Amino acid sequence: MNRRTLVEFVTAWLLILIATVVILLPIFNITNVRIIFIVIISLYGVIHLVKNFLILNNKEYSGFSTAIASLVILICLLFIDINDSPWNLALLLFIWVILMSLTKLKESDYYHDRKNKVWVLNIVNLILFILTGILATLNLYYTNDIQVLVLGFFFLINGILELMDPIAAFLMEKKK
Repeated sequence: MNRRTLVEFVTAWLLILIATVVILLPIFNITNVRIIFIVIISLYGVIHLVKNFLILNNKEYSGFSTAIASLVILICLLFIDINDSPWNLALLLFIWVILMSLTKLKESDYYHDRKNKVWVLNIVNLILFILTGILATLNLYYTNDIQVLVLGFFFLINGILELMDPIAAFLMEKKK
């Protein structure tokens, strides 16, 4: 397994672990959606920024773009209160999904330009990411417990989708 594949594999598992912790938070009556959303987006951005620096020599900057998208949402969270209205949380999550979709589309273009067949998998992952993002934003209109669970499951699915790329790269590496 090359360095890039290993870094992406560890990154995806970290995201899955974070999402699992978020899903378990309502059991312990931790349901402050604002703090949970800030922590999730912050960790997501930091993990991808570190990932970007670990695989910097590949001239592919999706980790940096992800960190910028997360930073934009964190700045918006300073001005928008998501505890008062679930519409605000849904709007911010939807904006983040749009920004991340652009990043994932650029990453697919990167693979397509290099004639790597992984771009097809990335497009499928992009479509699934957009669909789960839309479903998550549509289901944020319930109690705080349900909002935390929806966010947790959304980020869990996102982590699983991010795991597909290093698995495919590893299998293609093994095939050669």
